[in-house]
Amino acid sequence: MRFGEKLLQAGLIDAAQLEAGLRHQKQTGQLLGEALLELGYLSEENFLRFLAREFNTRYAATDKLSRVAVPVEVLDRIPFQMAEQHLIFPLRVDPKSKTLGLLSSRPQDKELIDEARIVSEAPAVEVYVACREAILALIKKHYRGDLNAFAALLSRDAAAVQPTTDLYADRRLGDETVPAQEQARPRSSGPAVEEEAPEPSRREGSSSWTRQIEAVRSGSLVSDNDFIESLNILVGLLELQRSQFQGHSARVARLVKAVSERFGLAEREVYHHIIAAYLHDLGKRASTHLTLLSIQHSEEYKKRAQRYYLTPSRLFDSVHLPIQVNHVLGHLYENFDGSGIPEQLAGEGIPLGSRILAAADALEDLVSNPGNVFGEILTPEAAFERLRQKAGSLFDPKVLEHLEEAFGGESARASLSAHSPLVLLADPDTGSTSVLELKLVKQGLRVRVARDSTAAINSVLEENVAAAVVDLRLQPDDGFSVVEKILEARRDLPVFMLASDPTSVMVNRAFKLGVVDLITRPYVPEVLVAKLQKEIERRPPPARPMPALAVKVEEDDGAAPGVVIQVEGADGSSAGQTPAPEPATDTGRRDGTGSGSGGSFSGSGGTRGMLSGALSEGRTVLMLVKALVGKKRTGKLSLRSGAQKGEIFVQGGLLFQASLGDLDGEEAFLELAAWTECVYQFDPSSLPPARDIKTPTPQLLQIAAMSLGS
Repeated sequence: MRFGEKLLQAGLIDAAQLEAGLRHQKQTGQLLGEALLELGYLSEENFLRFLAREFNTRYAATDKLSRVAVPVEVLDRIPFQMAEQHLIFPLRVDPKSKTLGLLSSRPQDKELIDEARIVSEAPAVEVYVACREAILALIKKHYRGDLNAFAALLSRDAAAVQPTTDLYADRRLGDETVPAQEQARPRSSGPAVEEEAPEPSRREGSSSWTRQIEAVRSGSLVSDNDFIESLNILVGLLELQRSQFQGHSARVARLVKAVSERFGLAEREVYHHIIAAYLHDLGKRASTHLTLLSIQHSEEYKKRAQRYYLTPSRLFDSVHLPIQVNHVLGHLYENFDGSGIPEQLAGEGIPLGSRILAAADALEDLVSNPGNVFGEILTPEAAFERLRQKAGSLFDPKVLEHLEEAFGGESARASLSAHSPLVLLADPDTGSTSVLELKLVKQGLRVRVARDSTAAINSVLEENVAAAVVDLRLQPDDGFSVVEKILEARRDLPVFMLASDPTSVMVNRAFKLGVVDLITRPYVPEVLVAKLQKEIERRPPPARPMPALAVKVEEDDGAAPGVVIQVEGADGSSAGQTPAPEPATDTGRRDGTGSGSGGSFSGSGGTRGMLSGALSEGRTVLMLVKALVGKKRTGKLSLRSGAQKGEIFVQGGLLFQASLGDLDGEEAFLELAAWTECVYQFDPSSLPPARDIKTPTPQLLQIAAMSLGS
């Protein structure tokens, strides 16, 4: 018996409705059931109950599916492309049996169900029946993040013909009248769901999902770093046009990463949160910045948030962003108390990534954007006070707690960035400098771009430029003239030149002028960045000098020369002398001892370059470290002040590693550098296991001095 005849026999439609449905099917190419639903001759409720009876399964109505919450780990069982291609949807996983509950409009397709079982790695699959349009809406909502996917369907169903008869026991999915143990058993002898419609074409000629699934899963993190780097460049280029937001998304992404890791999330989940952080502002109006705080203070901002909250996901619709990313972006403007946009989710019902991104975005806006809701850039302390006032209403209190911990590290790095070495890019071509500028900023360097020769020369004369990259094509004066004038003013400035197909004459002229290197276009930005960093680190920073630490060699009759550290006070007087450590390669013994003037900075030398002593009367660890760096020493400086202990490793005069309690790297060094009363010991035989200080040594020493007011 054909499907339409079965509906007629069951009394769900009459003959005239069947004939009209068949005509509509021919005109639209729909399946018969869809045609009858669209014409209003058949209610969804009766249609689904009929199908559930036919195929011995349960059904799910559209209104219920529009409200269902599906965990990400369940969605991960079926790849998005497979769900979209075959209109199936993973609804649930039984916690005990691990059986996958799968929605399909074709429960009789045994081959498809078997593929779904293999792909999902489920021991069994229980099939539930639902309308095709409802399944498609589920896919749009949960995989693509379209929270309005059900709107049209629900409007249509509200006007549908109400059921006139109750032929079967209720088999609605989730109702208590349906035995939980009832399994889907499609009957091979049963009819096709819609026999009047042509059978869907089989999957001949296309790769089987069972052959593709391993390739899909094995690609998990292979290219993640490259993708993040591409996003960083793409978003960074867009933000270059918005001066107040330059680097905003990258800074938010760093905070999101740090907070996500503090929650102990899996690497993959952290990766999804980072992607969302980079994309969260794309497609939104450049004149305003939407955060939970700004939305609360402005009805106009709230309207824009309602309009644009899905824009980032839609921009990348064709590349199928991970569903987790769409979830984070789609709920970015949900308030913790349930009063937000668009679904009024509350508490832990809001995706964790959305809660983290919302807090990080608001914080970064307060401390970086002068056009924020308060009309001024706030200090980190003031910004966190504003956020804490909204804990529990706008923001997750636990997220704010982790954000404050994470921002401690980010704040230290930001303070480093504020005093970072400045690199001049003198190049008339906007396109050629954008990527290089982003690479330099990512390494913690500041960048000044000059498009003509006058601006380039003025930058060197007016600012503390640490290195310069000069393109030969500059106008009105060419690159050679600019380099000549720059080096007349700053002979110590490392300068690199850029040229396309330089001749030997050009190369010779460049090096006679005193450039460090002449780079031929096209070049690899990472290589040029590395060369710039090396030159900046090798040379003293162009800033006000630190307290002088003179190093000299003294000799006693009959004794080997001894190195003495002499710290000069502000008045130029000698503050004390301490034997400095010998290089780790020295094999001779040093028997002399040094004594500090007034006991302010004293120590005694030991064997094989060992050094120990005490600091007092306002002398800092920074002074001692500067002397070690100046002599290009290698070893471990152990420090103790009361119950506190810290370590600083130097290698070849470079700061390599520092630790103090829970702090490490730059944060630990800046704390230790300020110590004034402590005992110390320098051991040249101890080598650092790895480098955790990424900031160039001259720059870090300069920042430490500035923080001490030196």
